[in-house]
Amino acid sequence: MLQSLLFLLPALATAAPDTLTPRETRNLTALGQAAGAIKYFYPNRHTAQVSWETILVRSIPAVRRAPTDATLAVTLDSLFRTLAPAAHITAGPAVPSQTGLAQAGTGPFYYWEHQGLALDKKGLPVVRAMFQLGGLSYSSTIRAAEGPEADKLFQGQQHYTVRLLDSLSLTFPLLLPRAQYQQRLPYQPGRSVPRLSAATSAQRLTTVLLSWNILQHFYPYRAVLDSARWQQALPLALQHAARATTEAELLTACRTMLAKLPDRHVAISPKTRTGLHVISPPWALQLRLIEEQVVVQQVPPNLAPQLLPGAVLTHVNSQPVAALLGQLQGTIPATSSAVARQLATEALLTYVSAGASSARFTFRDAQEHEQTYTLAFRKLRGSMYHQPPVVREVAPGIYFLDAARLRYPDFLRALPQLQAARGVIIDLRQRPSYDLLRVLPHFSAHPLLPDSTATPVLRQPNFTQATFLGSASRPIVAQPPLLTARKVFLTGPHTYSYGETVAELVRRHQLGVLLGQTTGGTNGEMNFAAIGRVYQLSWTGRRIVGRGQPYQGTGLAPDIAVQPSLSHIVQGQDAELLRAVEWLQQTP
Repeated sequence: MLQSLLFLLPALATAAPDTLTPRETRNLTALGQAAGAIKYFYPNRHTAQVSWETILVRSIPAVRRAPTDATLAVTLDSLFRTLAPAAHITAGPAVPSQTGLAQAGTGPFYYWEHQGLALDKKGLPVVRAMFQLGGLSYSSTIRAAEGPEADKLFQGQQHYTVRLLDSLSLTFPLLLPRAQYQQRLPYQPGRSVPRLSAATSAQRLTTVLLSWNILQHFYPYRAVLDSARWQQALPLALQHAARATTEAELLTACRTMLAKLPDRHVAISPKTRTGLHVISPPWALQLRLIEEQVVVQQVPPNLAPQLLPGAVLTHVNSQPVAALLGQLQGTIPATSSAVARQLATEALLTYVSAGASSARFTFRDAQEHEQTYTLAFRKLRGSMYHQPPVVREVAPGIYFLDAARLRYPDFLRALPQLQAARGVIIDLRQRPSYDLLRVLPHFSAHPLLPDSTATPVLRQPNFTQATFLGSASRPIVAQPPLLTARKVFLTGPHTYSYGETVAELVRRHQLGVLLGQTTGGTNGEMNFAAIGRVYQLSWTGRRIVGRGQPYQGTGLAPDIAVQPSLSHIVQGQDAELLRAVEWLQQTP
């Protein structure tokens, strides 16, 4: 028995929380920046095949121990010389870059070219297949070029220098001749790390370093990245991950880092076998943030009439709901802290149900009476069936279109009523169906010009000398019959990505007014990466080439702003829909 307990001690010790000193945090920040630059841009064919999970996990202990910048420089230089023999890490002034290397011979010379990021896709077979079917041409290739062509590509700057710390610099060639491209590495990895986990501090720190580097080198909206102070996000995330002892705490550390970017595409989660996630039905118990209170918006039938809309949720498992929102809010990317708090309210049940089958909820009614219920989460699930008609009349002569479920045949069947309508309301508050692009041409007498997307072409770290590859989108030709009724498009924080494409098209072509709340501020094509074969990271991989005002990270403000009140909730009213009907009735 004693031997069994002693055998368990090392495993228990590795799961203990860790603490990084300022010195260790500084060292690991330098390691992370150097690793990302070498991993993605040092053009040796063997460097491209190494396991960076293994490299980082094995090197972190020695890097942490370096007591000074001078010692750190020696440690990092020794490490990366085995992976990138022509790279140099020095303390003090940077090594002067050499230029014109390609002009010394005819070549070929080898270099990395990333169109987006096609690496880090192991274990995501369905994602890769979907990219191919959708025509998303992400690629990552070591290419070859003759001397003059290679020199032209890099504008004579064939070495890259990056300052890792204020007194530490990395310099390495972006172009290698054939011999160095094929050069075998002296690196001896030892036992590989096939999968990352939260069991050891080194593996948790590696998860953060790999995730941070993908956004650092491949996130296409650089102004958004800079305004989020992405460089400063890494040390904080490393300290947070070091203290984590479970996968949930590690994911919280990563999500808190990622939430610095106001981009709803940015997320990390445990990887499934296919890379896809099943969407659960909506909650029958729906919550809404109203005047900084978490208010019941919709009640499951099994809880009525004991619980009514308008009741305030005060505690979950005896914990103040405000504290729970504070924990969750910091992990959600959003255009503002207020929007993040609203999204946290909507995600609260999902958050709490992740670790339990039931919970105790304390509600306060209009008479200030409190009541606590123990509720099983399986009984709080709603259904995607028995929803209202996709097209319906909500007031005399005013029709509502649920864009999330709308299909073109639904629209065609309703055309006689829509042609005679006084007004039409189109709900964009959830992701619209793609059939909406067949409906919009009936709202304009002129062709519609949607925004284009462009893929970043990267041959150097940190988006240096980046270019974009893309083609102009084709106009959407107007279609008869033209619907002349006034139109209102409902928007909110869930109006992003394709929904935001539609909202921007509506505004630029003046197809109607936007009513509700500011949109999500996220658009472009998504990309995915596997982190340590355990986690899946998503981000915006291709950017929008806009024809109007930029809105990435900020969103589109509505023409008519509407915020639901407690009175709307108690009376079961859709505040945005109600205001849209009023506006259409008052507008000639």
